[in-house]
Amino acid sequence: MSDSRSADTGSGLAGIAKKFCLTGASSMLAEGATFPIDITKTRLQLQGQADFTGTKFGFGGMMANILKTEGVVGLYAGVTPAIARHIPYTGFRAIGYEYIRAFFCGDKPKDQAPLLAKMAAGMSAGAIGQAIAVPCDLIKVRMQSDGRLVAAKKLDKPRYTGLFDAFAKIQAAEGIGGFYAGCWPAIQRAALVNLGELTTYDTAKKAIVPITGDNLLCHLSSAICSGFVASLCSTPADVAKSRIMSQTKLPDGTFPYNGTLDCWKKVVASEGPMALYKGFIPGWLRLGPWQLVFWVSYEQLRILTGIGGFK
Repeated sequence: MSDSRSADTGSGLAGIAKKFCLTGASSMLAEGATFPIDITKTRLQLQGQADFTGTKFGFGGMMANILKTEGVVGLYAGVTPAIARHIPYTGFRAIGYEYIRAFFCGDKPKDQAPLLAKMAAGMSAGAIGQAIAVPCDLIKVRMQSDGRLVAAKKLDKPRYTGLFDAFAKIQAAEGIGGFYAGCWPAIQRAALVNLGELTTYDTAKKAIVPITGDNLLCHLSSAICSGFVASLCSTPADVAKSRIMSQTKLPDGTFPYNGTLDCWKKVVASEGPMALYKGFIPGWLRLGPWQLVFWVSYEQLRILTGIGGFK
């Protein structure tokens, strides 16, 4: 295997475009492989919300319930907008991280960036990438939550038949602003995810390469570390994002939550502080494999196309 710490030849517009295509292919593969875990996590986070009725489940019970009530198709509700979201989101955050990190490094080589530079680059790249991808994320969360509402007889059928149908209906009913409901918790969550994910992967890989070499074991170990830290940092914001994006009006015409802090306050008051970590285990179980699939495929594609591995 080629040394993935070799010189990066992916500079310039052509190089950036090539990296964007490679991140798109790798993120679509990773998202498709781990999506059933993601929808299970989202459903777990929605338990306890104002419109929730029925039995509360753990991870295994929730996945089994989705299969029982909605079939295998239910585990992939919202997969199209989820994949569409990752094209701009992961494209910007993975590529942007390298360039933002280099900016914070000044004259130092980018692979010798201090921890604070990596943290700032991770949060900045994640926040900007999510700001671009919020509409697809909102559609994904709504499509993931609709099966629960149908099962609880809150809806006769899912609100949307697909990505383009969702875009048309949200535009007609809510205007452009409707695509950005819950945008701030989504952006906050993305900043925290990438603070943990990109910073930890970068740092862990640099520490592990001298021990194992730049190989599958290194990528696996780095992905597991970064998935845990990313989940730990981001789950409370992810709970708020899922609930705010999927919320429906109460009988008095108001919404249950007015923002991230209001959501956290109400969740803690009604369900206890640990409710902010609903979905942590499936979130971690998903982020580890997601990153393994993404980073292994992305690094190999970079090497095969002559760009050189992530460094």
